Amino acid sequence: MTTHNQQSRRDFLRISAGSIAGGLFARTLSASVMTAAQQDADAAAAARTIPQILLGRTGRTVPRLGFGGFPIVRLNEEDAVGVLNKALEYGVRYFDTAPSYGNGKSETYIGTALKASGLAREDLFVATKTLERSADGARRELEQSLKRLQLDYVDTLQIHAVHDDVDTVFGDTAVYSGLLKLRDEGLIRHLGITGHVSPLYLNDAITREQFDTALVPINPIDTKHQSFVKHFLPVAVERGVAVIAMKVYAGGSLFQIPGLKASELLRYALTQSGVAVAVPGCQAVSHVDEAHEGAMTNPLDLTEQEQADLVERCGPHQGKTSEWYKEASPYQEPEHGAGGG
Repeated sequence: MTTHNQQSRRDFLRISAGSIAGGLFARTLSASVMTAAQQDADAAAAARTIPQILLGRTGRTVPRLGFGGFPIVRLNEEDAVGVLNKALEYGVRYFDTAPSYGNGKSETYIGTALKASGLAREDLFVATKTLERSADGARRELEQSLKRLQLDYVDTLQIHAVHDDVDTVFGDTAVYSGLLKLRDEGLIRHLGITGHVSPLYLNDAITREQFDTALVPINPIDTKHQSFVKHFLPVAVERGVAVIAMKVYAGGSLFQIPGLKASELLRYALTQSGVAVAVPGCQAVSHVDEAHEGAMTNPLDLTEQEQADLVERCGPHQGKTSEWYKEASPYQEPEHGAGGG
């Protein structure tokens, strides 16, 4: 005979078991809903993220849109930091500057913005430059750059504006040897080089010694005169040098051509084989918006036909009017090899 207490105990166990099972089901359902919600959030975040790329032998993965630090020297500090903050908000993490930009103003502005951002140092990639051609001179210049940038080291120090003085870059007391020592001391992480006069000079430099990155002009009208696209990029790829695209708007001259958009010029640069990052110069929030629009276009790469159409729309090369920074000598097809391409 079942007593009242025995029946009550059975009812309690039955109800308790049901409650536990119900609770497990509810938690499982809740976890499933949370997982789906998280997946949706992750997908939405990925859709807002600038495409990333491995920056050659540096081993670093960086967003393909960087920030060119020259134009901000025309601004006061508050406005410059506002432009930089917009870039940081979009996820830009590669910043290119130089002590020669506004006598240190660019480095100072960038240092202020990055310090205030609160981002971890390892999440940022800061590249500056030296115009010095001696090891001692480069060291002194870097010491001042680090103070302005408020950093203990820079990710890349670039030998700046190499042209027909390429021989002065190399030697026991020259700048390249100095950069190797700075790297050994941890004041820099990687070695870079920049040039915009002719691809011949930089081809010569990167075939003599190892560089991690090269900053060069990449834009559609470049293909028509002293072309880095045609004659430097293949050599850079062969040598394992990650290319950073500057002058993506040809110093602003391409904006004089009706219908050309900043976004498609940026995409053109990032489409080229060997180009890892583009660093358009921005001196207004709207300029950052335009560059971001280009970097976020899907698909990012232009087709061969789209590239050809863009080159055609640029019209004929007009010498210094088209690219003020290039060597004005008559265009010659260089031979492939050391100094060729």
